[in-house]
Amino acid sequence: MLYIYGATAHAKVAVETAEELHIRILGLIDKSLLIASVFDYPVKLRHEVNNDDEQFFIAVHDSGLRQRIVLENHSWAYCSLLHPKANISKRAEVGKGTIILPGASIAPDVQIGNHCIISSNAVIGSNTIIEDFVNIGANSTIGSNVLIGRGSEINANIHIPAEETIAKDSYIETTIPVQ
Repeated sequence: MLYIYGATAHAKVAVETAEELHIRILGLIDKSLLIASVFDYPVKLRHEVNNDDEQFFIAVHDSGLRQRIVLENHSWAYCSLLHPKANISKRAEVGKGTIILPGASIAPDVQIGNHCIISSNAVIGSNTIIEDFVNIGANSTIGSNVLIGRGSEINANIHIPAEETIAKDSYIETTIPVQ
């Protein structure tokens, strides 16, 4: 039983991914009083955990806001949403609360932290570490042996070459040139 926190664009992607995984969605949680439902799922202002079977997914694109929501709700059990049309190596590690969207390709020995967004058709090379709360944009490629620091955002269509280190809370909107 899943509750999705958020009710805007990213929540719609999370809903469809959860449906593809045949996860039962009980509803969404959002602080907006203007949204009553998303794809016929009810939206509530808040939720108190009622039983141990409840899981949560934070469907908020802004990594800073995701971090704050997790801190405010530290007792929640978070699940990851790994789309069945993503290619994820059995030797990759994916943290809790992370979403990997269709067409993404994750190589062996990749470590993806908690509450990350790996968008459609992103490619992540082997021996790469993606720390918590990172966003990787659609059609981006991350080379091998890369470290992407906590809270960083890599925009869509970006190429990060092998052997790079991206500092914590970085915002990358243009391709890093090969040196």
